[in-house]
Amino acid sequence: MRKACFICEDTMECFYDGGLKFSCTGCRYCCGVEPGYVFLTRDDAERLASHIGICLDEFIKVYCRKVPMGSISYISLLEKEHNDCIFLDDNGCSVYEARPIQCMTYPFWASILESRQTWKEEATSCPGIGKGRLYTREEIDSMVKLKEGVEPMVVNNRD
Repeated sequence: MRKACFICEDTMECFYDGGLKFSCTGCRYCCGVEPGYVFLTRDDAERLASHIGICLDEFIKVYCRKVPMGSISYISLLEKEHNDCIFLDDNGCSVYEARPIQCMTYPFWASILESRQTWKEEATSCPGIGKGRLYTREEIDSMVKLKEGVEPMVVNNRD
């Protein structure tokens, strides 16, 4: 019996049944260039604060911003000018060992894996897609589940 696809949730063949190739080229496009959010889980924020050597409250004040969505706000990393991540420097990610789950799992996000077409569209921005190591379907599904299975850190809008 065919295993259900995590993305499409049925037993139809997923376009990545045979795996997908990806190898980070260090181009840093996903770390800047386009504006976006790097939403943090509480574990992400605590891990980053510990890595930097400051308390969680100070980390949030210095390195994060609130992103209002209705009656609540999510915590996202700040961006420098030109939309670069606050932790991106000339040598790459200055917190690579403690990077957020969102960064760890890229490009294996449900939104990118919706179809072969969305994967190919992402490849126009990410030169590492289609190159390097072959990730198995099981590895890909595991990363999707990891990212999709965590909740971003929430603060109320009065904070």
